[in-house]
Amino acid sequence: MQIVHNQLSYFNNVLGGSISSFQGDRILQYDNDKGIGRIQTVSLGSGISYSEYDMDLNQDFNFDLKLDQNRSLYFIYCLEGNFRFTKGKESQKVEALQTVVVGGSNETINIKLREATKSNLSIIKVTQDGDAPNNNNQKLYEQLFATFLNEDGNAHIGTFNLKIKEQLLQIRAITQVGLVRKLLIEGIVNFTLALEILHCKEDMENEGQVSTMLTKKELLRIEEAVNAIKRKPEYPYTVTDLSKEYGLSPTKLQEGFKVMEGTTVTNFIRNERLILAEELIKTSDMNISEIVYSIGFTSRSYFSKIFRNKYNCTPKTYLMNIRNMSISA
Repeated sequence: MQIVHNQLSYFNNVLGGSISSFQGDRILQYDNDKGIGRIQTVSLGSGISYSEYDMDLNQDFNFDLKLDQNRSLYFIYCLEGNFRFTKGKESQKVEALQTVVVGGSNETINIKLREATKSNLSIIKVTQDGDAPNNNNQKLYEQLFATFLNEDGNAHIGTFNLKIKEQLLQIRAITQVGLVRKLLIEGIVNFTLALEILHCKEDMENEGQVSTMLTKKELLRIEEAVNAIKRKPEYPYTVTDLSKEYGLSPTKLQEGFKVMEGTTVTNFIRNERLILAEELIKTSDMNISEIVYSIGFTSRSYFSKIFRNKYNCTPKTYLMNIRNMSISA
């Protein structure tokens, strides 16, 4: 991790700004004639480092990533904008919602960010000699190197994947501090790496075939639909209306929800309404019937059935337990 922190000092010399510390992390922030940006390095153990780059540049900017003497892998995910990476004679452009995975040892990777382009990257580095805290992590690292470290040393660029973006944004939304924060970040990073393995296998299975995978533009529309439902789950959505609203066929819409959320549109809406119902039971003075109709359901018996399936008790029992806890507190 010291190498990553030293790299931040290099950025400080080139870009200006100031470096601060938070919970063992280091953060560079700058706002000058070279642009506006924030770079954060997160302290993790087990042979893993994690960094975030959120930069709006007034000029092109190049920086190097070092592959250690021990074999290592970089997972560079582009949340926004685009960049070009170069390793030896290999040079390719990576766009938003794509990951480039580059591995090897004793080599240098160059990353070029373009001026007047908002660049938002998350970079995970895995070093093979890292001391994994448990067997599950060790198995994950072994699978990572088996999947991505090719004999020819070529990089792997994944197809567009919004699920990985969702995971990485969760890291930036963490508000906990101390050990809890570190454990949450480690968990999300490990889950993201597992998603990268699965995504790579899907890419290889689809290679040379007619792809049914969604385009970047379609994935972004799906993301808008998902967020709209999360903001207002009680609204009477239909697949037809959502398809028209976001310019997608019903088939594309369903495919996108399965890719992002692992379920159908209807099931996703139902689950978000149940989450809202639980919140209202905890925080409002409404009775069950009032909650049922306020979240978009018309049948109390149906609501009770699906609530019991999700929370292993009836809404009435859940409400009584919450109020009894409040009284005893």
